[in-house]
Amino acid sequence: MNKLLKIAVAFLLCAVLCASSVSACEMYPIRDIEPVGTTVEIKEETDDSVTLRKTGDGPFKILMFTDIHLATLDKKQPLKDRKVTIEKMIQNIRREKPDLVLLGGDNVTSSFNLGRTHQLARIFEKLGVYWGGILGNHEGDNLFSIRRSTMVKVFSAYDHCLMRQGLKDVDGDCNYVIRILNDDGSLKQAVFCFDSFDGMPAKDAKAHGLDPADKPYDVIKQSQIDWYKSQVDAVKKEFGKCPSFALLHVPLTQFKDALAQVNDGKMQFLWGESHEGVSAAGYDSGLFDAIKASQCTTHIFAGHDHINTFGVKYDGVILSYIEPSGYGAYDMYSKFGSPEEEWLEGYTRLTLADDGTFTHEQFRNSALPA
Repeated sequence: MNKLLKIAVAFLLCAVLCASSVSACEMYPIRDIEPVGTTVEIKEETDDSVTLRKTGDGPFKILMFTDIHLATLDKKQPLKDRKVTIEKMIQNIRREKPDLVLLGGDNVTSSFNLGRTHQLARIFEKLGVYWGGILGNHEGDNLFSIRRSTMVKVFSAYDHCLMRQGLKDVDGDCNYVIRILNDDGSLKQAVFCFDSFDGMPAKDAKAHGLDPADKPYDVIKQSQIDWYKSQVDAVKKEFGKCPSFALLHVPLTQFKDALAQVNDGKMQFLWGESHEGVSAAGYDSGLFDAIKASQCTTHIFAGHDHINTFGVKYDGVILSYIEPSGYGAYDMYSKFGSPEEEWLEGYTRLTLADDGTFTHEQFRNSALPA
């Protein structure tokens, strides 16, 4: 029996090591990536904030990618598709030469993802660009997946990664703010990053009057809302203003309300499309009201729904999806059999002016040069 147990353990260990090493990241020749470089420097870091200053000329450019879903091999996610995700992302970063890359969650998913977590970080380090972002609902939700807190710890250990674990008394992993400064030290924009968790615990669902059988998504917690308010006050005190936008993975309930009003003809999209319903948080815990009351956070960006790309102004705040970026998860092809020219995979670009205003543009890989 002991011999059989040893064989079983050895087999399992071998499977873990093999599975963790097979990924699109690893098969892409990371060593051959030419660096982009940066004209940005880190001025200050804390457990829940990073301050950047642009030292070169020109506007500050942010590229956002979401739902790249770098997972282990399976029939639903062909190897070639996952490799395309990495290839396109690198091509777009090298073409755009951004000052900052933000990931919108569901970045490294499925089981045995420690190796892939390091591999994705190595890609950004080889490119030499600063990067950060948030986690989605599929990080850490599989058997043998590393913990969400471990993933943030791994990412944040890399020199160019801005992700921070956040304060211990704030719920979740990866609640932090990125402060972006002009060359003269004035504030250009702040980016509030929130952990939107995954599924709501059954006891919380019952407490909110929801049916646990419906598997509602979790909500932003009061500690996160309090943290946001305190950070806004701190930024205003230091810089006299707080132009900002928020980034989370699972959309707030207001995304669903806004889409309903568009469908009823009461408002129109500012940009983008809707091809599915909004899989929003299961309960409105108050973040939107806090953002609206701040009068400084003008946009909320989300991922999660792979075939929605719309932006809409709702009660004074712009709610927008990030252009989805993954070729391995569900998409326009797997849902509707759409031809490549109708696929939504691509990225979102924000171009920040010195006064904190920014332009928003979405790009599809099928319409871009190779």
